[in-house]
Amino acid sequence: MHQDMAYWPPASLTANDTRTVTLTLAIDDETAENGCIRYVPGSQKEKKLRPHRPLAKSREEGHAVVAEVADDEEIRLAEVPRGGVTLHDEWVVHGSPGNQSPRHRRTYVIAFRTRAIVDAERKAGFTHSHNDDVNWDVFNPEIAAAAARTEL
Repeated sequence: MHQDMAYWPPASLTANDTRTVTLTLAIDDETAENGCIRYVPGSQKEKKLRPHRPLAKSREEGHAVVAEVADDEEIRLAEVPRGGVTLHDEWVVHGSPGNQSPRHRRTYVIAFRTRAIVDAERKAGFTHSHNDDVNWDVFNPEIAAAAARTEL
């Protein structure tokens, strides 16, 4: 499980405007057996990024990250019929396990962010393609701000 904010540049880059809504459209029925999305209810209320670790040995070896989830936190499944949608914001802890069934679990995912957020991120070198020259795991907003001022 993860928070989408773990994949975006620091909020300070966008004047702390992180507003995002992610829509997932179920191309196939999404069930517990084929790995439907799961949520930690209420996890978005704090608007705080939990500690995350790379799923692989490092982010260079694999892009995926995993958030800390306490043993006593509820995890709720969101089974969705084909054609159904789920929506979540950038702070909610969510994720999907592997598909343990012989059936497909195809999902179309799109994240909506304001033009101002996308423009600020692109100005700092965040391309939204996972092929950035910037290593966002060690990104320093003060250095980026100084570099942006010199480009003006």
